[in-house]
Amino acid sequence: MVTATSSTTSTAATATSAKAAAGKIISTLSAGSGVDVNSLANSLVEAEKAPRKAEIDARVAKAEGGISGYAAMKFVLGDLQSAFASLKNQSSFNTLVPQISQPNAVSVTTTTSATAGSHTISVTQLAQQQRSISADNVPGFATPLSQVNGGEAFSLVLKNSIDPTPTKVFTQGTVNSPSTSTVTFKAMNKGDTVTVNGLTLTANKSLSASEVGELFDQLDTTTVAAVAAGGVEASAINSDALAIYGTFAGKFATGYSSGVNNSGVLTLTSTTNNAADIATPAGTQFSNTIAVAASASTPAGIVAAINSANLGISAQLVNTGNIATPFRIMVTGSTGASNAFSLTSLKLGGGEVTGVSFGKKLQSAVDATFNVNGMDMTSSKNTVTDAIAGATLNLTATTTANVPANLVFSRDTSSISTKLNALVTAYNDANTMLGVVSDPKSTVETYGATLVGNSIVGSVRSQMRQLISGNSTTPAGGLTALRDIGFNIDQKGVLSIDKTKLDNSLKNNYDNVVTLITGNQENQSKFSLAPSGVAGEAAKKLTALLDTSAPLTTQSANLTSKISEYKKQLDKLDTRMTELLARYNKQFAAMESMVGQSKSLQTSLKSTFDGMMATYTNK
Repeated sequence: MVTATSSTTSTAATATSAKAAAGKIISTLSAGSGVDVNSLANSLVEAEKAPRKAEIDARVAKAEGGISGYAAMKFVLGDLQSAFASLKNQSSFNTLVPQISQPNAVSVTTTTSATAGSHTISVTQLAQQQRSISADNVPGFATPLSQVNGGEAFSLVLKNSIDPTPTKVFTQGTVNSPSTSTVTFKAMNKGDTVTVNGLTLTANKSLSASEVGELFDQLDTTTVAAVAAGGVEASAINSDALAIYGTFAGKFATGYSSGVNNSGVLTLTSTTNNAADIATPAGTQFSNTIAVAASASTPAGIVAAINSANLGISAQLVNTGNIATPFRIMVTGSTGASNAFSLTSLKLGGGEVTGVSFGKKLQSAVDATFNVNGMDMTSSKNTVTDAIAGATLNLTATTTANVPANLVFSRDTSSISTKLNALVTAYNDANTMLGVVSDPKSTVETYGATLVGNSIVGSVRSQMRQLISGNSTTPAGGLTALRDIGFNIDQKGVLSIDKTKLDNSLKNNYDNVVTLITGNQENQSKFSLAPSGVAGEAAKKLTALLDTSAPLTTQSANLTSKISEYKKQLDKLDTRMTELLARYNKQFAAMESMVGQSKSLQTSLKSTFDGMMATYTNK
């Protein structure tokens, strides 16, 4: 607690000094010797200034203590708010522990949207990357810096190895029936093109066969606009939404309309009977060119060029151990069948560079194949996020043949117990701090006895207690308040949990505990009026207590303003004392002048009298 003892002592000392100086001047004046008027003036000013300054300093110290007290309250209440916030959402209680019978084959992680239950998983094939090696059936390279292509520049051409060209089956109609052309689409990679009946699609991302078929389906060439334009124009199809998948050019010619896509298979039906077939669909593969400069025409330079291109493949030098030409270049793509690739070399004048052929596959790109709960599935990656809601499957090996892995999601009540115990700790910490700031005998540094007799402290303590002991706005299954699951506040205001009672509630009455605490709400706004359980209501009330317009903040701001005003008062006091010192110095200077003149007259008269006496006495 801040005191004014030092200021009072200083004031008394100053007054004693001033009194001594006054006595000295009287003695000095009677003796007719010089006086230290500057010291006297300063002592008199300090005697007048000290009591007032001590009073203002005491007010500043008290205000600063109050600000510290409010800050301490806001800090512990913030921790209490966080503890309630961690319990206010229904998803906070949906922590599941996955248990898998074949952990070497499958590992599992969950999110809050997962639900308790059991599943079966069989893995028959892991997704693999394509790996290709250079210099098939020819020697490799003697060193990483061996010259390639005679030291001349060349390029590498990278293509996806899946040809996107659709296949077509034509069925001739009769004079009484239309002709049909059944088109089977293939997957496309970004940059690939497919042309069907005059309409060309350029893929803007990797597309499945079904997605390609969907983009071409239900094109009706019998509408007035289509007849007038000679077909369905690309401009009538393209849109911002479609541009995510691809962009059309040309037009889907009149004479045929497309039906509904069926997993990448689309039937085109002629608009007249016995019509001729459409043109054979065409496809082109997009290729990327990787330039290899003359200065980099070495195995190491080729590897660097491939890796710096960032085209979804990576390269590395492999030492095969061959005595003469041990080095070869291995190129690896991404997992999944759709990421198969071809990489060829091309001289500036045409033709392949000797020793730079990547036709030898060490491993083919394949999809993962697996079965979840009886349903066959495939994935281009071994990390699967959409097979079981709220769970991610990480496939690491095939499961035992004909023996599916059993996956069980069981509820984890230990994490909830941890959060509830953290709430108890936060409450008790806050309650202790309220005692520190309000106890006049507290000796805690910075915060102790800073808000003695403050009504806000009592109000906050009362509200805190009600957050724990009050009834829930969403009682359930006979549970009406936290006391029903083991919470208890003793006579000293200390909160505790009956572990046995809590464990029993979580084990046998879990759903009702969730309702009691959360009101089955999720991310509820602080402005919502819907019942939100013990934690939800507490979080909203604490948010209000900590708001910038609440007393804890406004009172602290008021004290800050008062401190500014007190400092202005100190500045004015300093100004006034400076002026007083100047006045004293002026007055004492005049007094000293008068004393000096009196001493001069005294000396003159003494000299005259001494002369007269000498005349009469002949001395």
